[in-house]
Amino acid sequence: MSKKLEFEDSIRRLQEIIDDLESGDTPLKDTVSLYEEGVDLLQSCVSELKQSELKISELRKKSEGVFELLDTDE
Repeated sequence: MSKKLEFEDSIRRLQEIIDDLESGDTPLKDTVSLYEEGVDLLQSCVSELKQSELKISELRKKSEGVFELLDTDE
């Protein structure tokens, strides 16, 4: 895989690969290539999800005090 796809495009491509592999019509050589591409895409998606989760966690910590200040009944 030469260029990095956006997360949503990677998910769509993964679904295409799954559909191709499940069809049973793909020659063995192509099956191995598709499987390899799928593994690479999956690793990329997992990495991006972990980065997003970390970013959200950081933002939550950063904003905790702000919401407490806004939630005063005075």
